[in-house]
Amino acid sequence: MAKIREPEEKDLMYFTRYAIEFFHHVYKDKPSDLTLDERLLERKYWAADRFVAEKNDEKLLVAEVEGKVVGYIVGTIHGSTDEESYGNVEELFVDEFYRREGVGTRLCCELIQWMEAQGVTNIQMLFTSGHPRTAAAFIESVGFTSVSTLYKFTKK
Repeated sequence: MAKIREPEEKDLMYFTRYAIEFFHHVYKDKPSDLTLDERLLERKYWAADRFVAEKNDEKLLVAEVEGKVVGYIVGTIHGSTDEESYGNVEELFVDEFYRREGVGTRLCCELIQWMEAQGVTNIQMLFTSGHPRTAAAFIESVGFTSVSTLYKFTKK
């Protein structure tokens, strides 16, 4: 069973590798003014920033199995006011070998617990077209419901 925890220094390599793999699955084919190499370098910097960030409104959790990081989740809190705040699940990634074993579910549950402890009243997750088709079914199984669908016209 996976252990869900905050990252440690030894986890940086795994987290960066998975963040780049996430990029390849979701963002690689999206239009950009940057070259692929520039975007990959940017992604490495993004991973390092998330890894060392000590923000009250952001949380990175990793899943560990037998001493190896096998997944991560990043969440942020926005709109913190006296009345209402909302949380975003920014990214969730589980190594392909460990999928369908409850790792993603445990990561989501831990992040949701943290958000609720911070007073978050609304939690959301956005899926773009690069996500696998199984992602929507998974996130619904965790307790999220679809509230809208956006389609973008692309000229052929």
